[in-house]
Amino acid sequence: MQKNLPIGRFIDSHTEGEPTRVLLAPDGGFFPETLAEVIAGWTRENRLEIPSHYLALCANPRAADAMVCALVCRPSRADALCGVLFWNANAPLGMCGHATVGLGRTLRHSGVVMPPRAIIETRVGDVTGETLADGRVSFANVPARVHACDVQVVLEQGGCARGDIAWGGNWFYIVRLARPMGAHADELAYAGSILRAIEREGLRGGSENGGQIDHVELVFPPSRADADARNFVLCPNGTFDRSPCGTGSSALLASLAARGELAPGARWRQESAIGSIFEARYARLDADSITPTITGRAFIVAEGTLVLDPNDPSRTGCWRENS
Repeated sequence: MQKNLPIGRFIDSHTEGEPTRVLLAPDGGFFPETLAEVIAGWTRENRLEIPSHYLALCANPRAADAMVCALVCRPSRADALCGVLFWNANAPLGMCGHATVGLGRTLRHSGVVMPPRAIIETRVGDVTGETLADGRVSFANVPARVHACDVQVVLEQGGCARGDIAWGGNWFYIVRLARPMGAHADELAYAGSILRAIEREGLRGGSENGGQIDHVELVFPPSRADADARNFVLCPNGTFDRSPCGTGSSALLASLAARGELAPGARWRQESAIGSIFEARYARLDADSITPTITGRAFIVAEGTLVLDPNDPSRTGCWRENS
């Protein structure tokens, strides 16, 4: 893929409160490159780097801080529906659960004929999505697993945090707390201090996605009677997930399974920081891994054509008067 490929159509949605911007080719279809070709075109010195004008599509002034972009491209094989690359305003993501739900809703909205179970290629493996009779979207995620339990980090403000390092399509440090969730700003600051401690101490996950632990998940008692837990997820761009977080819920299921706290097939209802819900289950894949299934709602909110004016000082997502 060329770095200067024209930006085409977009469809915006939100999944249980968290926004997704699906990027389509100028004709409204999939980009003609495969996912592997897109990644190869955007990789420099073995590092995937989203071009600045693409990063700008999920940053101010074009989008809210919580936006995730999903670029939809041609599948690499006949049994897959499409490939998709996810990123936020900071960097590429491995997988994105809320955006997968949003993608499923968006493709149906745009007229794509969806198979009963659609295989979607991501940079960390295939996921399989389906639309349920009630309109919700469900997807079977990439295999999730726990890398290490009860890993302690020392916080800059004093004290320690203890959490599980788990993979659910991104790497998470999961901290369980007995207290209710506090103000979002307070939890954002606390999760940020944990992430800085992780970076300072050089903690890593396994081989998936380079082992970088770039999400912190705080797990609280639920505020809703119909939920099992409530989470606050710090994302790599410094904002928090408004949805219950699909990859975070997958990582939490792996932690619950490893600890013998949730049986295969049992329903888990995960509440988000804003009170929305994902329904989750898992199947045992092997002794170390599970296959999570996450279900949620998505709603279309806007569609149109994106414009990058060469004279716009903010075309790369920040104000640069002399650019």
